Amino acid sequence: MPPMSRALRWVWRLFTLGLVLALAVSLWDYQDRWHTPGFWLRNLVMLWLYWAPRLAGPFLLIGLVGVAVSGRGFLRWKAGVAALLVMVGLWSSLVEPGLSRVRQTTITGLPPGAQPVRLAVIADIHWGLFFRDHQLERLVRQLNALEVDAVLVAGDWTHEPPLDLKTGLAPLAGIRHPVFGVLGNHDVEAPGPDLTEPLREALQTHGVQLLEGRRVAWKGWELVGLDDGWGGRPEAQIRAFWPEASGSATAPGNRLVVTHQPDTVALLPPGAAHLSVAGHTHGGQIWIPGLTPWVLRNTNTRQPWWNGLYDTPAGPLLVTPGIGTIGLPARLAVMPTIELVELKP
Repeated sequence: MPPMSRALRWVWRLFTLGLVLALAVSLWDYQDRWHTPGFWLRNLVMLWLYWAPRLAGPFLLIGLVGVAVSGRGFLRWKAGVAALLVMVGLWSSLVEPGLSRVRQTTITGLPPGAQPVRLAVIADIHWGLFFRDHQLERLVRQLNALEVDAVLVAGDWTHEPPLDLKTGLAPLAGIRHPVFGVLGNHDVEAPGPDLTEPLREALQTHGVQLLEGRRVAWKGWELVGLDDGWGGRPEAQIRAFWPEASGSATAPGNRLVVTHQPDTVALLPPGAAHLSVAGHTHGGQIWIPGLTPWVLRNTNTRQPWWNGLYDTPAGPLLVTPGIGTIGLPARLAVMPTIELVELKP
């Protein structure tokens, strides 16, 4: 047998072993987590999709490259195309989710009495199945490296996380800035496990000030938090916070609105906020032109507000593509993002 054939045989054996080992690790990793009732098999498959690229993916790529180099005819081209696809898959699952960028947004014109501030805005951490403890610790270090006045978190802190929320989320206590946030749909069983109250307790233990249904005065601004649109009652909160609104434009004043879903901002009266921030969309997470916008509009949001700063009837809206992943443990052309927002004269 030629040396190349023997080498490839061992590569394919190691690939098979990696797949089996990934399943075993997934079964171990599945233990002691919050799980959405009735979705144990889905979660196990998602964990296998997390571990398989790490334990078997490199051998698959090496094997396909070996066939492309040593094969002949159509087999060679098929293996080459498959190798390119696997390279994209490994990049999206192993590399891009671990990258991050800081995107800066400046909004000028302060309302009377409001101080100039710099804000770090994040969303969709999804600590749990795919976003691990070391990544949470790295995120805290990145936030601490920024010169900001506060951190705003627009929901979805978790995704089927370990049972011990207080210990797992302890790194949040190390953030050196005030942290304000709201819960997202995966935090309030829409969908997700029944962890809302333990999560609230854990976040508050580590210094996070939760805003849903509250107005908090801060540096001349009024921070307003709204419920998640799927698992809460933002409509009632909006009626309470803007009782004078009857479809006519209102003065935005000094209100900064924090909510999880961009669609919630569409419920606000015209001119309701100086700035609203939201997450939820992940910016599409895996961007395929044409397909990703269609999926977003049909499964995730009714508004074309997916990633970036938008002019809306309620006022400016910043939608962040978030930090973590869900569904598939992958990002492609939608890098994890920390928003740096400067509000100045």
